[in-house]
Amino acid sequence: MRDYEPYYTEDGSIGLYSYTDKDVYHSKFGALTEAWEKFVLPSGIDDILNTQQNINVLDLCYGIGYNTKALMSHVINKNIDKLKNKNLFTKLRSIVSIYSDNNLSKYENSLSTHNDTIYDNNPDVLSNINIDCMDINIELVKLSPLFKTIKTPGEVYEQIVPKFLSCFETYYKLKNLYENLAGVFYPKNRAEIKDLLEIKFKNMHINMEYKVNELVNYILLNKLQNDFRDDYLNEDMKFLLKDKSTSKFLSKSLIKYAKFNQLLGYNLSSNSLLSAFLHNIYYASLSKRYKNINFKAAEKLFNINYYINDARKSIKQIKNAYDIVFLDAFTYTKAPQLWSVEFIAEIYKHLSECGVLLTYSNSAQIRNTLLENKFYVGKIYNEKQDKFIGTIASKNKSKIRYPLNNYEIGLCNTTAGIPYHDPNLSFSKKEILELREYEFKHSTLMSSSKYMKIRSLRGNND
Repeated sequence: MRDYEPYYTEDGSIGLYSYTDKDVYHSKFGALTEAWEKFVLPSGIDDILNTQQNINVLDLCYGIGYNTKALMSHVINKNIDKLKNKNLFTKLRSIVSIYSDNNLSKYENSLSTHNDTIYDNNPDVLSNINIDCMDINIELVKLSPLFKTIKTPGEVYEQIVPKFLSCFETYYKLKNLYENLAGVFYPKNRAEIKDLLEIKFKNMHINMEYKVNELVNYILLNKLQNDFRDDYLNEDMKFLLKDKSTSKFLSKSLIKYAKFNQLLGYNLSSNSLLSAFLHNIYYASLSKRYKNINFKAAEKLFNINYYINDARKSIKQIKNAYDIVFLDAFTYTKAPQLWSVEFIAEIYKHLSECGVLLTYSNSAQIRNTLLENKFYVGKIYNEKQDKFIGTIASKNKSKIRYPLNNYEIGLCNTTAGIPYHDPNLSFSKKEILELREYEFKHSTLMSSSKYMKIRSLRGNND
């Protein structure tokens, strides 16, 4: 985190400013909103859930996890009734944990077998979702479940003022007044970030469904603590949690939960009466929100794996064929290693026949890189904004609802579409940029400016 500065975006979620790149990693309008609208909703996840028992997702450049969190939240929110129906076996397990003595392991094993049978044979059970998350920054990955989402003034106002008043002009006048007054007490970003982004917390456009389901961060935290064990809350992490510039963006309750886990290790140890007893003490007294629905039923839906390394190395280790790929790498001019023809070729190899790749980029360069790898390429359309906000690609043409038009394809064939190359996936950032600059200077392709001028004179941009 020494290279990053957290800041609040307009939907109450946290974005990151990079001191190294002197740029932001997330839209000022909302890091979480962007995850929903550019990645999760256009992915067709609902159709996939209805047709597949096992779903594989690749989250490239996981960062602080918004794409994964949004996906998990969407699945849980859409199927919350199904999850509640599984409470019986969790309640029985809790009763056994409290009251049995010598036969704890026997009862637990019996319930576990019975519960697994229910999952295997019940057609109403949700799909199993495997999410592989790749990132090179171990600090961001460890912190990812701990970042909080705050309520904006507009959101608070809508909760305390009756909705039936929203048809009156007074409602909106009072709302604007409240937002302006509340803004005085609102958490402040650093001056340089505030000046760069001009963030305003009016929040008129935020969809409440875009919030992270409260179970998601617990699921992610459990996974990380099981992976890292005692090294999760190491000295570096403890320093970050005490650092005021970072800690104000983190959830105190989740930090307490993480410390409780690591101190007592109940979810890391083998089944025993002591661990079960401590487990139930925590459930009963410290984490009531954690019990809203069957947490274990929700947790069981997701198999999450973290790859903390250069994604160019990690992608060669994986074996899955992915149904959804979130390509959310930092802008291609700052991280060309993850936008090269060769890297995209690796993604193509790991995409299922009906899988989709989604990215926020609309650039001719990235779209041409996808085209060179034999993808069908189209655009992500946002109905609320009535504009195209990203790019979608697939091996299956039927997955492309809004294909590139003739103008956009032509732009890909200009100098603007010259892609990055990274032979053997081993070049440095500098080498990749220099190679493209050389190709650009020696290219015989039409310049993008000339192409746009000709098309403009013809009056044809479709």
